[in-house]
Amino acid sequence: MDVLNSMNGETVRTSASLRRWMCLAMLALLAGCGTTEFEARPAIPTPLVEKIPVVIGVYMAPEYREKVYREEREGADVAIALGKGQSEGFMRLMDAMFLRVVPVTSTDAGARTDPEIRGVLEPVLEDVAFVTPTDSGADVYAVSLKYRVNGYKPDGQFTDSWTFTGYGAAAVGNLLGIGTDALQKATQLAMRDAGARLATELREQAIVRGLLPADPGKSVAEEAPAPP
Repeated sequence: MDVLNSMNGETVRTSASLRRWMCLAMLALLAGCGTTEFEARPAIPTPLVEKIPVVIGVYMAPEYREKVYREEREGADVAIALGKGQSEGFMRLMDAMFLRVVPVTSTDAGARTDPEIRGVLEPVLEDVAFVTPTDSGADVYAVSLKYRVNGYKPDGQFTDSWTFTGYGAAAVGNLLGIGTDALQKATQLAMRDAGARLATELREQAIVRGLLPADPGKSVAEEAPAPP
């Protein structure tokens, strides 16, 4: 029995060593290829929520719309194209959550773009971090995406901001899942998780509560002062 237990323990250690070797081998192959680049385009579902009864402007800076995150790992350049996926996802969520959404060209363009705009929201990607099996010793790729949403009055005056983070992880599983495939899957899951947090938590934040009429029974149009 002791011999059998010893053999089983040795098998487990050998299997773990083999998986680590496979991960290192794949990373070496990636390094030999120069740059590992992929686009994160998650399928973010449209949330079934009650619309917030205000019109908002949305400003997305070019850095957000065109974001490509780059980092060197184990001698390989990793480039993750986040801009298109996160921009499309944010607009899809805003369209589902608010009465009407108007794209604006700057944070102070709300008032001159549409008189019904109650405020302007600006999404910002603050931080990207990922962990490989080599980093953690586990057969998993994990990604975190930290976002901030800034709020502005229609004339561009800053009001408040809210920060949230999305997380995603993908197991290596087998040789085909090692490297780019697993990292891409983990990134897409992190974006999806961030979208879920945005959909369920944004309406409770100060940047949104400040857009609502002071009297809950009064509409935004009724609250606006009559023209002279």
